[in-house]
Amino acid sequence: MTSEDLRALFGQSIALFASLRGPEHLVETANPAFSAVADALMAGPGFVELLDEVYRTGEPRTDRDVRIELDLREAFFDFTCEPRRDAAGDVTGIQVVGVETTQVRHAQRLMAEHRVLLEQIARQAPLTEVLDGMARSIESLARQEVLVSVLLADPDGLHLRHGAAPSLPGFYNAAIDGIATGEGVGSCGTAAHRREPVIVTDITTDPFWADFRDLAGRAGLAACWSTPILARDGGLLGTFAMYHRTPRVPQDADLALARVFAGTAALAIERHQIEQAQLAAEARAKAAHDALAKAVAAERDLRAAAEERAAAAAELAAQMRTAAEAQAPAPHPTHCQLGGSAGCPAPAELKIADSWGDAAWGCPAHVEEAIMNVRSVFIASEDLGGLAAYVNR
Repeated sequence: MTSEDLRALFGQSIALFASLRGPEHLVETANPAFSAVADALMAGPGFVELLDEVYRTGEPRTDRDVRIELDLREAFFDFTCEPRRDAAGDVTGIQVVGVETTQVRHAQRLMAEHRVLLEQIARQAPLTEVLDGMARSIESLARQEVLVSVLLADPDGLHLRHGAAPSLPGFYNAAIDGIATGEGVGSCGTAAHRREPVIVTDITTDPFWADFRDLAGRAGLAACWSTPILARDGGLLGTFAMYHRTPRVPQDADLALARVFAGTAALAIERHQIEQAQLAAEARAKAAHDALAKAVAAERDLRAAAEERAAAAAELAAQMRTAAEAQAPAPHPTHCQLGGSAGCPAPAELKIADSWGDAAWGCPAHVEEAIMNVRSVFIASEDLGGLAAYVNR
């Protein structure tokens, strides 16, 4: 928060001095600051009673946070009242010294509200909770009625989505949810497009509100001041708007309040985006880890299956060699009968048969191929009685 914003928000502290005479508290001397607020001070509750008591008792008194209603604002003062006496010691009047504490009170309240928001951001409270709390804080801090809205920019920066607006009607929030950013699209769409504040003091006559005038009228809105919420790199994060029930021109304090809380909103939104990016990165990392684990498991299963197939093939080859040795003395064709139309010049070493009684001699390669591709094929052994033994089992 800059010193300029502080001055705009809280004004300059003033000191009052006056010398009053008699029980009527007539002003003998006063500085201009006292004269400027004298009527409001005397008409306000408590101050004249304070003077009466000091005049009656002759005892000095200090009252703190005395409230005064001025034309454009409320003010608070700490007053010290000292009795004035004549040579005989009788009270003849009162000397008043006052120091304005408005700035301190407002600053303490603003800082307290701001600290709560920063604590929410630090503990990673949900963005909607932070923005809603911020809107309510501003509405309570403003000197005149104000309705706050925060819209969030889509990643492409082309549309604005509802973020928080606790005091605006639901139908209004729903209607502007998703509005485009662009020149002349209300106060917020234009502020987002321009990347600078847009002040509309009278919605009923401003051309930016041509498409939303009826909607604003149904919601009872007459003025809208919108400030873009920008990231540290200048990127658009959203907009911060202050609505009013009557046409209004902003004071310096209003603009300072918007700047302060637009900066706070930027901090909350950027923090939220970082958290979401971290969550997305963690989700991608977990998905990649899970995919890798599945791939490793699948590779392990494939390796095991390949080892099983290799073992089965080795066992089959051993069986085929044993069967070939056992059938070597038996008469059989010279060449493999399993080569198909192309024929096979390899020696016939093994006899195979099927469940239907067909049998043939072949080379080990074609025998293995037949066993793998033809149903119910097995190696026939002459010692076991051949196919007849199988049939008559």
